[in-house]
Amino acid sequence: MDRQRHLAPRFVETHASHTAVLPGYDGTPLFVRRWPPEREVPRATVLLVHGYAEHSGRYEALAARLTARGFALAAYDQRGFGRSGGPPALVRSFDEYVADLHAVVRHVRSSEHRAHPLFLMGHSMGGAVVLLYVLDHGARPAGLILSSPLVHLPTPRLLRPVARLAGRLAPALPTVYLERDAISRDPSVVAEVLNDPLCYTGRIKARTGAELLRATRRLRDEGHRLGRPFLLVHGTADRITAPSGSQALYARARSDDKTLALYNGFYHETFNDPGGERVLIGMADWLDERSE
Repeated sequence: MDRQRHLAPRFVETHASHTAVLPGYDGTPLFVRRWPPEREVPRATVLLVHGYAEHSGRYEALAARLTARGFALAAYDQRGFGRSGGPPALVRSFDEYVADLHAVVRHVRSSEHRAHPLFLMGHSMGGAVVLLYVLDHGARPAGLILSSPLVHLPTPRLLRPVARLAGRLAPALPTVYLERDAISRDPSVVAEVLNDPLCYTGRIKARTGAELLRATRRLRDEGHRLGRPFLLVHGTADRITAPSGSQALYARARSDDKTLALYNGFYHETFNDPGGERVLIGMADWLDERSE
């Protein structure tokens, strides 16, 4: 508790965004950014959870699009990534990431106008974090934007028990590389990731792989319980998270306000693919319709 008070949010302006360090569920420092709109009171706040091996600073284009529409965007570096604390790129338990989101939501809510809506957005692994947070905590955000969410991994079935065993016996064991060329069809986007010191470019650690698979199993079994409004965005040519997982989640979820937007031929980061501007516009339009 003392450590949490020591790390109480203190936003510091840095160019267009403000930054802070907040305590995770166990006091681990989490680096947070906030992009306010020009208007004094935001129409709504969008809290973003980034994907595996990246960080919150990669979402400037999204921030520009949303703040121009009057929305505030907040995003944090998940533990082990970017400028946050924790073992680098080692997902010891997916539950930790869900608990961190719960802690950040509380801080964002305490520092924002409670009267305006809060939307959650998750990309890739962050999409799984958002989904499990809503399912586990009974959270009722105004809506969810799920960008290429980690619902199904195109992993050979025979490798899954091997991943679980290695994750228990040698958690930090390096396994395979993430297919970086599958992030975007734009070579400059791939080059930026490879040259970004805040992006993790090493091999996926055994425990991380096992925990990612565990998250997909949970969403396969429990995704039907999702009842909040959501926009699900996926590229049909995504080789990192299978679009079939998003299609299955959309079909099973009990929400009566759900939208599936498939972008033909797009890779994993639809918003960073050629033509990605229309993905960002689609997200902003969806928020517009639910923030009037």
